[in-house]
Order: sequence, then C-alpha cells, then structure tokens
Amino acid sequence: MKKTFPGHFPPEDKEIGRLWENCEIILDTNILLNFYRYSDSTRNDFIRVLRALKSRLWLPHQVAQEYFKNRLNVIAQQEKSYDDTLKNIQTLQRELSDARKHPFLSDKLMLKLTLVLGDVIKELEATKEAHASRTSSDPIQKVIGDLFNGRVGAPYPDGHLEEICNEGEARYEKKMPPGYKDNEKDGGGKSSPSSVSRKYGDFIIWHQIINRAIETKNGVIFINDDKKEDWYLIFQGKTLGPRPELIEEFLSKAGQSFYMYQADRFLELAATHLEQKITPESMDEIREIRDLRKRDMDRHAALFLHREEETMVREEMKFRKEEIALIARATNTRERLDASRMRLQQLSVKLAQLQHAKVIVDKNQEQPRGEGYEALEQILEARRLADIDDLEKELRLTYEESATIEHEYMSIQYMLAGLHKSTEQRFARG
Repeated sequence: MKKTFPGHFPPEDKEIGRLWENCEIILDTNILLNFYRYSDSTRNDFIRVLRALKSRLWLPHQVAQEYFKNRLNVIAQQEKSYDDTLKNIQTLQRELSDARKHPFLSDKLMLKLTLVLGDVIKELEATKEAHASRTSSDPIQKVIGDLFNGRVGAPYPDGHLEEICNEGEARYEKKMPPGYKDNEKDGGGKSSPSSVSRKYGDFIIWHQIINRAIETKNGVIFINDDKKEDWYLIFQGKTLGPRPELIEEFLSKAGQSFYMYQADRFLELAATHLEQKITPESMDEIREIRDLRKRDMDRHAALFLHREEETMVREEMKFRKEEIALIARATNTRERLDASRMRLQQLSVKLAQLQHAKVIVDKNQEQPRGEGYEALEQILEARRLADIDDLEKELRLTYEESATIEHEYMSIQYMLAGLHKSTEQRFARG
C-alpha cells in the first residue's frame, strides 16, 4: 500500500537517516528573510548548522531573486518595530515619572524602574542603529552569499517561465499544491522574471527543486516556514507534514525522496544527526517568529478579503445603478414606441378611410352634374387630396420615428444584456 500511496506514510527512521546523510538541503525565501528577524544568538545557531551542511546546500534561482527583492523591506519593517517599541517604553517612562499617578510606589522602586527602562532604551537604540546600517553594509547578506556561493540555480528563459506560469494557473484552478493560496495575488507580467514572483513564485520554486533532483539524482530536504495548506498537510490546526501530493509528484517525476521541515524541526533533527547544539531559547524564538509572521499574514489576508468584499459591494452598487438607469430608459423608450405604433395604426385607418371615400366620389363623378355642382365637387376633391397627402406625409414621418425608437429600444436591451453578462463574469472571478 505504501508503494501506491507513498505520500500518506511518514518516512521511517532509516529513510530519514539516509536523507540526512546524502540529500541536498534547500531553503525557502522565508527562512533567509527570517535571519533579519532573529536575535544574534538564534541566527548564529542556525547559520552554524548550515555551515556544517555547506557542501549540500542549494538555492533555487527564484528563492535568491525573492530574497534580494524583499531584503530591504524586511529591514525597514524591523526598524519600524524598534521605533514602535521605543515609543511605547518612552510613553511608559513619562507616565512613571508623574508621581501623582503612582502614589503607592516607593521612590526606591520608581528609581529602579526608571534605570531599567533607561537601559532598555539605550540597548534598543543601539540595536536599531546596527539593524538600520544593514541597508548599506549587511553582514547577514554576506553570510548568505558565502553559504550559497556557486550553489544557486540558473534562471529559466522567459519563454520557459511563461510555460511554467501557464501550468501553474491550470493547477491553481484545481487547487493542486503548491502555490494555489497565492492565486489572488497580482501575477504581473507572466514572461517577466522580475514581476512573476508574487503569484507563481512557489510553483516556480517547486519546479526548480524537482528539476534539480532530476539533474543530481538526489533526494531533497526543503526548509520552509510558510505554514500554508498548499505546502503542508494541516488538520485541526496541527501541521502534520508535507502535502502527500508533493511527495508523490516528486517521487513520480524525480524518482527521489522529498521531505519538508519547518525551521525549528529542522534544527531539532540537525542536533541529532549532525551533533549540533541548539539552545532551547533559539528554538523558542524561531517558533515565536514563525507564529508572529503567521498572525501578520492572517491579518493581512483578512484585510485583503475585507477590501475585496468592499470592492465587490461597490461594484454591485454600481451595477445596480447602471441597471436601474438602463431599465428606466428601456421603459420610457418602450412607452414612446407603443405610442408611435398606436399613432401609425390610427393614421393608417384614417388614410384608408379617405382613400375609400375618394374612390366612391370618383365613381359618383361619372354621372352628369350641373356646373355649380361640378365646381363644388372639384373643391372637395382638392381638399380630399390635400388631406391624403398630409396623412401620407405624417404616416411616413411617424413610421420613420417608430423605426428610430425601435432601434433605440433594441440598443438599450443589448446594453442591458451586456451589463448582466460582464457583471456575472466579474463576480464569478471574485
């Protein structure tokens, strides 16, 4: 059964041992960027493990590209975190300095608190300054560059990249992992390497990992702190391991073993298999950073969905407004068309009556009449002919008007149908 469904069976200890002895270690972008979020001691623990594995490290080109694209943003975010923390502590310091707000605290305790807060502020300011300097002189970037020197994959040509993105789009529609959780992100230009990473980045990374395994004929351990359901199998909030589909696809295409760990689990196993010492404090911090990042991502996702809902409501209101306006125009035009057709019918009946009367008069004129009577008949005939001409002219104009109104009415109906169709398509995509 395991041969048929390999993704549903966790690897045995022997298999994990073989993986750790021979496989390549591949890091995701979020692992590299988290180095800027860790304390010095935690980062040093992590880097020490990676140095022990240096000959087996490899980085997909997409990961390296995303790292350089987002590095400065992460540094700026961390600097803002320092600013926010400093402001909060300084506010607390000012409140404590007002003895009237804290009449039950002794002067001795107040002095201790003031000194401690002062030391905290000094250390935060020094750390903030060191962190901000990384925008121009970045020791973390240098370490990453040394670790992966000569161990970064080549970029795909634009044509091949576009094919991969098209494949990714088809997979996303079927919710095939990985990457479909990024489907709502802006894809940018599919053929441009610099603009494609947001929507298709995870799938491109996956594609490059499989190609690497085919090339090296080696298994892979992928370190990823994304904690999303399009990478990990998650049940009742607990992460159980890689999605079975990923393990099976990797085995099917590359013929090799694939496994994936979050950062803390990777370091736990490194401590066992590489005899590397990792402090409990480092493990705790790595978990805290990951959980904090997940909360931030969930909050951003919720905000995005809220904005999407607002946008859809605005679009729905706009559609209803346009629909009401078109229906009102259609109703008014229909009333004008009905009135015009009614007038056509009335004119046609009246013209037919006049023409019938003329025929009768013409027959009567064949009988002998006196001079006075003939003169009167000529006058009446002239009037009848004038009435017929006027009616025919009015009938022609009314017919033309009716045709114009009917064309206008049909155009409004087409506009209304087009509005409904475009709105249905837009809401279906949403």
